[in-house]
Amino acid sequence: MYDAPPPYSEIDLNANAPPDLPNRVRRQPETPAPGNAGQQNDYLYAAPPVHHARYNRRPMIPPVRPPAIPPVRIENEDEDEYAPPLPRRPPSSSPSSPSLAVPPPQLPPRSRSVSRHSSLNNSQIEILRSSTSRPNDAEESIISDLQSNLNSMNIVDSSKNLLDFKLSNSEPLSIFARKSHEIPLPMNLNKNGSALHTNKFYANLFLGNQTCPIWTHPYSLWFSKEQDSLGIAINHIKASQRVFSDEIPSKFFFCPTNIKAFIFSSIEFNITEMPKLGFAGCNHMSIQLQLKKNDSQFIWFPLVQGMGFVTAIYYNLTPKFQSMIGFKSITLITNNQSLPINVSKYRILLQDDRIWTLYITLPVGSETTFRMSLTQIDGNTIVADKSISGTIVQIIPESHDQIDRLAGSYVMDCTVESYAINDNTDELNYKLKYKTSSQTKPSPNTLIFALPHHIDVMTQQTLNTRTGIKLDSTVMGEMEAFITTEFNMNLSIPTNLNFNPFTTIPGKNNNNNNNIHYTPEILQSIHKAAINESQNDILTESNLDSMYFSGKILAKYAWILYVSHFILHDSNITNRLLINLKKAIQRFISNTQILPLMYDTIWGGIISSGTSSQDFGNSFYNDHHFHYSYHVITASIIALVDNDINADGNGSSWLIQNKDWVECLIRDYCNPSIDDQYFPQFRSFDWFNGHSWAKGLFESGDGKDEESSSEDVNASYALKLWGLVTKNNKLEQLGNLQLGILRGSLNHYFLYSNDNITEPKNFIGNKVSGILFENKIDHTTYFGNELQYIQMIHAIPITPASSFIRSPKFVEEEWEQKLIGIVGDINDGWKGIIMLNVALFDPIMSFSFFNDPEFKSDFLDNGQSLTWSLAYSGAFY
Repeated sequence: MYDAPPPYSEIDLNANAPPDLPNRVRRQPETPAPGNAGQQNDYLYAAPPVHHARYNRRPMIPPVRPPAIPPVRIENEDEDEYAPPLPRRPPSSSPSSPSLAVPPPQLPPRSRSVSRHSSLNNSQIEILRSSTSRPNDAEESIISDLQSNLNSMNIVDSSKNLLDFKLSNSEPLSIFARKSHEIPLPMNLNKNGSALHTNKFYANLFLGNQTCPIWTHPYSLWFSKEQDSLGIAINHIKASQRVFSDEIPSKFFFCPTNIKAFIFSSIEFNITEMPKLGFAGCNHMSIQLQLKKNDSQFIWFPLVQGMGFVTAIYYNLTPKFQSMIGFKSITLITNNQSLPINVSKYRILLQDDRIWTLYITLPVGSETTFRMSLTQIDGNTIVADKSISGTIVQIIPESHDQIDRLAGSYVMDCTVESYAINDNTDELNYKLKYKTSSQTKPSPNTLIFALPHHIDVMTQQTLNTRTGIKLDSTVMGEMEAFITTEFNMNLSIPTNLNFNPFTTIPGKNNNNNNNIHYTPEILQSIHKAAINESQNDILTESNLDSMYFSGKILAKYAWILYVSHFILHDSNITNRLLINLKKAIQRFISNTQILPLMYDTIWGGIISSGTSSQDFGNSFYNDHHFHYSYHVITASIIALVDNDINADGNGSSWLIQNKDWVECLIRDYCNPSIDDQYFPQFRSFDWFNGHSWAKGLFESGDGKDEESSSEDVNASYALKLWGLVTKNNKLEQLGNLQLGILRGSLNHYFLYSNDNITEPKNFIGNKVSGILFENKIDHTTYFGNELQYIQMIHAIPITPASSFIRSPKFVEEEWEQKLIGIVGDINDGWKGIIMLNVALFDPIMSFSFFNDPEFKSDFLDNGQSLTWSLAYSGAFY
């Protein structure tokens, strides 16, 4: 059907493309070496397996805009009761229209106070107590016992939030020249003195003409500026609407965009005086959006990841609702006794035969004075008869009576907390805590959707709040709705993971990661490689105009340094490497590299002084967690070795002298503190989606994206290593927590074992995602379509953290189905990456490859050493 996925908006042909992203190519492309005709290793030249299709594909047709239809009358669900008569035409927006002086709700403060009550939520008890019928004595006794039991369990110490810390509140180091970014902040934005997020789900609202969609999941929203559809458009795409390429497995799939199922608008809006977007509360999981006619007339949209309803609150405007799909029927529900007197419920059937439910909640007290009525004026438009300030309008696909009582409640923000679980060092508790609001309660339970990787690790108390209501996400499987204010989760963390080689291979992982034993023969091979590679000119090799490539090279030699000191115990190699590596990284610490870093005073971050097309768009906030984590890991290993050799206890160690520089880089991509005004909190990591986003200030019709899941892992691993060497337990646990989350999310959405049921059957045969966007997955890379690029960009770099994420089962499947058939024809650095990846399931095969007398240095990527390849694979020989 399609040869290539449309690059931005699949339906909106007028979408503006952002500047082209730079290619991820090596600085000095290698010429492939000729193959060795005499070398016939089975593991290099075995034929690829033959695969069979796992599915019968059916053609997928992109939806089209329906034809115009005549006006449809609003029906009454109950034939014996009649709704109040609806006006035949829209009312005038005269000054006499009733308008209550209801101020917008205040945003909850993002305070650092810590609750000391039990961390186990009691949502299921509240559900019982909120039933329409009062519990009898026996039921009350059960509820009381349940409450008592929950309170007495107390397995989580909720007085010590592990994420409640800061690295620094100080200004970035003076070596970073100050610069005003060329991308200005949008109009009507309230920063509240904080740095602004660049890589979050809502960034499209800041960029270009502000019309590219954003995804809260399961919904998409965007600013529609057309004359016949002026307002905030929303949609939800079902799995059956996804569009796939024709290959087996499909090369890509995407969800159609610009299908305006519903548009929140007002009769006071017009194209000649275009309403403006306004922004406040720009937090890492939420934003408060306004569509403004002026400062007193606006629609407020609290946008939070996972929100169950799309909520719009009208102030001094008359509601108008539109659908470019078209309204087929509208039914006022009048026989529902569970609805409060100030709530109206409508069942809306669109021309595509999909049902949506619309709730209108009037301000408390207004229902005795005013009543809002709706009328349909044509097949695409419904209007209200008056403006009642503070009216809450909410919409959700399908119709579910069980959530009627939640009408008028909505989420405003979400924060993340983490706690230790008694003395269990192999798990952490973490919570997504939603700030909620309504007209009658300060923090009511409301409807929130969870992703598969959330549900996998939820506590039973949270699972008890599930509703059974499910909606498809765009690319992350099926979401399920919960009635709650928090997701409470316990997950495994890699406590034993540190600097040493680490594996999850059954039978080879029964050690504490500190008692790895090498045979003399293996040590001899490692030693020979280390002697040779330690002679290289690190200072020249790392002198590049790229934080990414220079970081890879520095980290390569840092791992050789680790091996020489802690595995080989060779002081000569160690001292030589330590001196040269300190000199090489000093160029970056003093900020005298080819493209020095700068501090951007507009958005708040450490950026390259290069152009938007240099260093993969670093200056536009692309890939910061990839780039800077290599430098953080290098610094961690230097500090570890230096402290072991030179620490004198008087504050003169290399670590103390350079700690602020390293932590400036960490603050840029993973600042843990909302109180740090110089960097946004958690720039890269998305706590709802469970992984980072690499795309920065580039407008995109398919949203944020990430290409290298393994370098995402490297970024979190860097936090843990720096936490270890600085004895910062909270930073170490932040790294542990992110690694634990990544293990779940990546194996749902990026890495596809044969038994993956999250992604479509006709896509998981690719084994990896390629580039995962918020709205599509494309099995490719930004730098080429060679299979080894696509598969191994999700493997580099192979470090001790790799095996925690990439299971032996998955890696062996990928090897057999994708890599074994091509590795024999690869003669550049991708061959070495593939073969070190093999160590994650067969270290003997991997070690034998690197220890082969005929091994060629051409097989090593510029970020990979023979020393580390032998040390890692040989640890589990």
